[in-house]
Amino acid sequence: MFMNVGLVILSYLMGSINFAYLVARFKGVNIQDLGSGNPGSSNVLRTMGKSYAIIVLIGDILKGFIPVIIGLNYDYSLILGFVAVIGHCFPIFYKFKGGKGVATYFGAYLAFIFNHPDAFSLDIPYFKVNLVLFFIILYFGLMKIFRISALASLTTIILAGFTVIYSINDSFTITYQVFIILLIFYQHRENLQRLFKGEENKF
Repeated sequence: MFMNVGLVILSYLMGSINFAYLVARFKGVNIQDLGSGNPGSSNVLRTMGKSYAIIVLIGDILKGFIPVIIGLNYDYSLILGFVAVIGHCFPIFYKFKGGKGVATYFGAYLAFIFNHPDAFSLDIPYFKVNLVLFFIILYFGLMKIFRISALASLTTIILAGFTVIYSINDSFTITYQVFIILLIFYQHRENLQRLFKGEENKF
């Protein structure tokens, strides 16, 4: 039990590490003073360029990936992934003002589908790899068409969540996916308001 609580705390602290803040500090600036002010890879891309955005993106993905990998079992792994996303959205190191959680969720998603024995157990060669490639192409395709990061991110996250629910159709997985998607939508609430008004920032 002690180890379980320790892993939950560790996952939250890992999620609380904000690479956008760290990269911006390395450059001598505050990411909250740049662009949209959001401490995430999209804002880093807008304001600091591709190289720094890639560093932030990889870091945010790993924050979701690693906790799921080190989880004690399937159910516990999902909890650790969720806690890492909470840490990213509400980081203790930055007065609980964090990012949107998309990349960290995607990291947890990758760890889940490639490691859970019942995830997409189809006799189709490279199905999981092709599924990940599909979501990557979908995201960048939507970005190419609409040039709105929030729209591309939320659409991709919803579809990814449904694939998990379809593959592992139990009450715990459904609850997990619903809560994590609602959290990510909550973090995008200002983006959604601007999107409905036709005022959302474009790349």
